[in-house]
Amino acid sequence: MRRTVAVLALLAVTAGAFAPVGAQSRRDRGIVELGGPAPRGGFFITGGLGAGAEQYKFEGDAGFSESLTKPTLMLRLGGTPNAGVRVGAELFGWGSDEPDGFESFGTALLAFQFFPIRDQGLFLKAAGGVASSMIEFDNGASTTETGFGWSIGAGYDIQLSRSFGLGPSIDLYQGSFTSRNEPTLTERVLNIGVQVTFQTGGRRR
Repeated sequence: MRRTVAVLALLAVTAGAFAPVGAQSRRDRGIVELGGPAPRGGFFITGGLGAGAEQYKFEGDAGFSESLTKPTLMLRLGGTPNAGVRVGAELFGWGSDEPDGFESFGTALLAFQFFPIRDQGLFLKAAGGVASSMIEFDNGASTTETGFGWSIGAGYDIQLSRSFGLGPSIDLYQGSFTSRNEPTLTERVLNIGVQVTFQTGGRRR
């Protein structure tokens, strides 16, 4: 009987000694699993409002025209291959009411956002595609030019929740337009704005 009691006591002590280790191991695995998902992931869509300073020049001009600052709109959507890269299509538009009509500049680009630090919101952007410059006159006439467009920029995405982010951005958009027997027109917009992003994946920082 005493031998049985001693064995049971030894088993109880042994179980008590190993239980914390097992529990700690489970807690460690839980911490790793919770910390695993990246702050960015899945499908994303970003909308932005800003103020864009537009300038233009023709080939042979000494410099760009004086800037004209007007409201801008931006829409970007795509996917997230990994926590450091977002890839998507981007639409940008700038417009101005003129005495004799409406003038606009816009781009349709393939954009890459790079996040140098995995758990931070700082990003750099590079994009290329098509640019358009248009004037619609009040009398019904219009002129439209299309050409190569590109953009570079930077910003910071402040993650408000797992799905939503908000932050400032600064971007340069530029297009080059060439017509036969006419000098090449270069138009650009320096845009400062605020962007709101929705994503289907990721976690809150």
